[in-house]
Amino acid sequence: MNPRPCAPLERGAALLAVLLLVAIMAVLAGLMLDRLGLATRLAANAEAQAAAQRGLAEGEARLMAELAAGGRSGQGIWRVPRGQVAWRLDPGGNCFNVNALVEAQDNGALRPRAAGLMELRALMASLGMQSTQAAPLADAMADWIDSDGLALPAGAEDDTYRRQSPVYATAGRPLLAVGELRAVRGMTPALFARLSPWLCALPEVGTSPVAMRSLVPGQGRLLAMFAPDALPVARAEQIIAQAPPGGYADLASALGPAQGLGMGEMLLSDRWLRAQLVATIDSQLWREEVLIDAGRAVPQIVSRTWGDPADE
Repeated sequence: MNPRPCAPLERGAALLAVLLLVAIMAVLAGLMLDRLGLATRLAANAEAQAAAQRGLAEGEARLMAELAAGGRSGQGIWRVPRGQVAWRLDPGGNCFNVNALVEAQDNGALRPRAAGLMELRALMASLGMQSTQAAPLADAMADWIDSDGLALPAGAEDDTYRRQSPVYATAGRPLLAVGELRAVRGMTPALFARLSPWLCALPEVGTSPVAMRSLVPGQGRLLAMFAPDALPVARAEQIIAQAPPGGYADLASALGPAQGLGMGEMLLSDRWLRAQLVATIDSQLWREEVLIDAGRAVPQIVSRTWGDPADE
């Protein structure tokens, strides 16, 4: 018996089913290829990142060797496998250390430091801030860092921030980055933009050790903030501009009559150094910033940050 021929409708349904199956297979094949491509790219990125980490570690080692040999500034490029590491070394302490707003007591508690508050207010005044704005902000910054619960006359402690939405609390510890100050009462985006280029968060409290020899024209306010009445910013700029080749031999010859008038934190040479390292591996960039304590017998890295610095 001959098989019954398929009706045109049945043949159309079969063709449609075949076409649908082919479409599904094409989609699945596309997804598999896409997943394979993604896995390949992720593997390549992981390899590049590992190479960048090795390159940055090699860059750090070379940099510390140069510091041990007496270098204190400079820049250059080192070749590393699959790319290069560009580096630059600059002073790291020519700024107001926000952690100088507090001092440590014998029991480890942090209390506001009067000298630090006066220095910060002087710096704010040199930046054009009125005392009615500078004093409350400086007090609030000190209260943010100190570990007690007692607000300064114009400051703000936890009870102030508990009334905010969302609710939060003060840090109660030395700051790790200047960007933390964005949460302080009275700190606006405009004020932060004005202040932050002059601030830093060094890993010590009670002092803001600006280095005389590495100050450059335009940084006179960092010198004047220690004794604003005895050393106006204009005079501080003259002192910096008139430095002899190689820098002043001592603080007495640099500061003259102003020496000793609140200038106890001044250093002749840098203790803190900041290095920028940029690894270029397979056309991709990885950035690292390291803070170095060069005041030790052997210079030592004390902190690292990765990526584009958003707080300095």
